[in-house]
Amino acid sequence: MKDHSFYQFVLTVRGRNDEKGRLAEEIFDDLSFPKHEKDFHSLSDYIETQSTFTISMSVFDDLYEEYTEWLKF
Repeated sequence: MKDHSFYQFVLTVRGRNDEKGRLAEEIFDDLSFPKHEKDFHSLSDYIETQSTFTISMSVFDDLYEEYTEWLKF
């Protein structure tokens, strides 16, 4: 099982030609993004209250679910 932050996973998603890839680019461009965070609620709270991301929260939810699956391998 991997022990990586959500941000480290996001770096693997950059370049996709879909909403998850666009969210990954926005996260990468956000210099204040909590790069060492793993917790869903902390990340969700940051995105909802402190970021200027234009992607829907459902995309974040889907991307976080993909992250949890990625950690298993």
